[in-house]
Amino acid sequence: MSAPPTAPGSPVDEAAEHLLDELAARFAAARPASAALHRRAGEVLPGGNTRTPLFHEPYPTYLVSGQGSRVVDADGLEYVDLVNNYTSLVHGHPSGQATTELADRARAGTALGAPTPLEVELAAELVERIGSVERVRFVNSGTEAVLYAVRTARAYTGRDDVVKAEGGYHGGAESMQVSVKSLGVDGAGVVEAGVPGAVAASTHVVPFNDAQAAQAEIRRLGDRLAAVVVEPVQGGAGALPAEPEYLQALRRASEEVGALLVFDEVMTLRLDHGGMQSAYGVRPDLTAMGKIIGGGLPVGAFGGRAEVMDVWDPRASRPLYHAGTFNGNPVTMVAGLRSLRELTAERIAAINATGDRLRGFIDERARRHRVPVTASGIGSVLQVHSGHQPPRSFRDAATRSKTLVRCLHLLLLEHGVFTAPRGAMNISTALTPGDLTVVEEAIEASLRQVAAALTDARVTG
Repeated sequence: MSAPPTAPGSPVDEAAEHLLDELAARFAAARPASAALHRRAGEVLPGGNTRTPLFHEPYPTYLVSGQGSRVVDADGLEYVDLVNNYTSLVHGHPSGQATTELADRARAGTALGAPTPLEVELAAELVERIGSVERVRFVNSGTEAVLYAVRTARAYTGRDDVVKAEGGYHGGAESMQVSVKSLGVDGAGVVEAGVPGAVAASTHVVPFNDAQAAQAEIRRLGDRLAAVVVEPVQGGAGALPAEPEYLQALRRASEEVGALLVFDEVMTLRLDHGGMQSAYGVRPDLTAMGKIIGGGLPVGAFGGRAEVMDVWDPRASRPLYHAGTFNGNPVTMVAGLRSLRELTAERIAAINATGDRLRGFIDERARRHRVPVTASGIGSVLQVHSGHQPPRSFRDAATRSKTLVRCLHLLLLEHGVFTAPRGAMNISTALTPGDLTVVEEAIEASLRQVAAALTDARVTG
């Protein structure tokens, strides 16, 4: 039996590899300034890199500015931005009044070493929006948000073990670095490199979107289990939405054994006014937040029921200790307040509709041109994969060839559209109808070029 078109080493994949070589050469010829920056970066950064997802061959495009829906690179090339710093810039790049407010706040002090009214305002905004959240604490990244949410669950329950879904990315906390980018045999958990086995021993992996298997593992762990941690839409795994019955099963099973359900909404808070927990109708005990709540500046937060969050109350007899030099940073709080207050239910609906339109456009044009790619995701978040149907799980996505996706990434850059190297995209409120036309024309032209390369190689999808 011949290999499916999505498999590495298939005839389609081999033809795409030849196209990728040609595209990489064209990319490099058009970006000498980025090439020079990358050579210099290689002297002071490992691999010239300080953020792994941004790297691609032959080297990344170095950006120097962004305003609204557009970014400009070191070679003066302009793009419609569909990366938006990996979903955090839900309103695009700050301009006008937004930058004035940030500058005014910075002049009044960037870090004051005491509580400010701004953190109270942003906390109140989050409590008002998210039905399951009664108390909030601020941190500086999504990694910290999940780390402290898990610690909250452990302190509240007096238990140690945690369940996470295979492929779930919950930041860099070591206890969450299990089966993030690696596939275990028969679904077994894999501890990522550099993480002590003793640290990860209490983290257990369940398949994503397999309700029966997840429930069985949660029940097996029983009174050892402190928390079940899940993204309502897996971001790093490929913009993979959870099926409603999966999240409902996690809710029931965690309640049965007395564990806390933790939703990682660092990415998904943009998808509904109350987060994806509102859209799914599933109420977690704790929520990790980030990205849009900082308006483009470093931020994180975790929150949940008052009785659970009270483990951090400094007035308690034995409170947990939580410091952080920049927790509740006033400049971030200003940006976050503007971001959330401008992100109304109506604007969320509009960007979600645009995302749905773009996902449908990609699938329709890929079928028309017989290019085996498809788009996954929900609302304003989407990602391109090889194959004719979107993957349901990280295990499915990870075994597909990435070559066609890499070709489309470089082709879209040629046509003035900035996407993530892995094929991820998201919609900001700054995207105009004219921008969307540019994007759709770029997708059409890129798929035509891929189709021509496959035809020349006498293979099709």
